[in-house]
Amino acid sequence: MRHAILGAGGVGLALGAALARAGHEVVLVMRESSRARYRGVIDVHSKLHGDLAVEARAVERLDEPVDVLWVTVKAPALDAALTRVAPRLTPDSVVPLLNGLDHPRPLRARFGPRQLVGAILIEAERTAPGRVTWHSLYAEISLATTHDGHPGGVFAAGAGAGGRRLGGLAEVIADAGLGCTPERDPASVLWRKLVLLLPLALATTAADGPLGIVRRRLDLSALLHDAAREVCAVAAADAVAVDDRSLLHTLDSLPGRTDTSLHRDVTAGVRPTELAALAEPVLRRARDHHVAVPALTELARRAAERERQAEVPAPHRSTYRKGETS
Repeated sequence: MRHAILGAGGVGLALGAALARAGHEVVLVMRESSRARYRGVIDVHSKLHGDLAVEARAVERLDEPVDVLWVTVKAPALDAALTRVAPRLTPDSVVPLLNGLDHPRPLRARFGPRQLVGAILIEAERTAPGRVTWHSLYAEISLATTHDGHPGGVFAAGAGAGGRRLGGLAEVIADAGLGCTPERDPASVLWRKLVLLLPLALATTAADGPLGIVRRRLDLSALLHDAAREVCAVAAADAVAVDDRSLLHTLDSLPGRTDTSLHRDVTAGVRPTELAALAEPVLRRARDHHVAVPALTELARRAAERERQAEVPAPHRSTYRKGETS
């Protein structure tokens, strides 16, 4: 199969390397400045998985047919990144692996029923164009189809052609050595990642350090646990049941070195960050469903304050250019 990856950051590079190693043709869609420094090889560095180097082409604009378009940019970069995909291009499957709740709708408007809904659990960090450090032991992708019967065509169980696409992709992902869980409910795919990611991202950003730093600050540790319960309550009001006890156990079991891309981006001076895309849809749904979220609101406030205080490093003012990422 031919795969295009729109967004050659940590997630995109780790995914591209796994697919290329499994024998698939992979093309990375990069902005000009990154492509100029990319030498045609994805270098993966991991103490847990070992190092890997695989060849993969790079283009600045995707105008060639592909079987799968993986969208791995961050939410603030989505609109600008899509301008790098030819308007008439119709991949068989479009798989966004963005964080948040709002991105499926514009992607559905662009690609129609070819768009699946996906989420990935992985800790991977791009260190240079084509170079990625994979920190986590895990890499798990969840996928679901979309359906025209739901208003907006965003959240509904998949069947038919969408189900066949999902099944085929699940096999491809498994063959590439990554975990894959097909789901019936697209809303669950997004929420079940967000209930873990959002409190963790806000707390690590507010603490300006990894999870171990959060745990050493009693006020932040309490806010992290309370915010996790609150996000589960908002998900439940949005018709997605999540076991908050299981979530808290997961948070307590994560190693202290666990960090988030939001914290790394804030520290590195990346602007805009994912903060609004992660927090605002949940806070909006909390208001709509009349769910009280004081801990989540406070964590979001502290993270935003940390973002305002962070200085932009002089050598490279931003990873984004006009909302674009590589």
